[in-house]
Amino acid sequence: MQVQSAAEPPKKIQAGERAVMADGNDYNLALLKDRGQPVEAVYATEGTPLIVVKCGVFRNAPNPNAARLFNSFMFSAEAQQMFVDAFAHRSVHALVKEKAGRTPLSTIKLLNADPVTVLAQTEELKARYTKIFGV
Repeated sequence: MQVQSAAEPPKKIQAGERAVMADGNDYNLALLKDRGQPVEAVYATEGTPLIVVKCGVFRNAPNPNAARLFNSFMFSAEAQQMFVDAFAHRSVHALVKEKAGRTPLSTIKLLNADPVTVLAQTEELKARYTKIFGV
């Protein structure tokens, strides 16, 4: 089943519509597991993609100093720990502790995709995807 968002596959698992997912986020699975659902994340031995969420300040922001302070807080150990504890997100902050029972990010082989190479292969990747999945 092709869906539009990385948040959708875990929802399909939770609803019982699918037994296996690929290409979804692992934090929703971790939250389901915390609620007693019989789910387990399995990470590809070939490598797992890591989606980095960025944060920034617009050049013409109406309150740039407030935005910079908020940005600074978002990357503090306190805020990062909150994201890990409450939302099962990942953090690379040195002072942040993983949730108990969760596969540590440091033990997961991550894919290292070069953006320039991926951009050059975009059309080829789209064609291959269409051929494989028929969409």
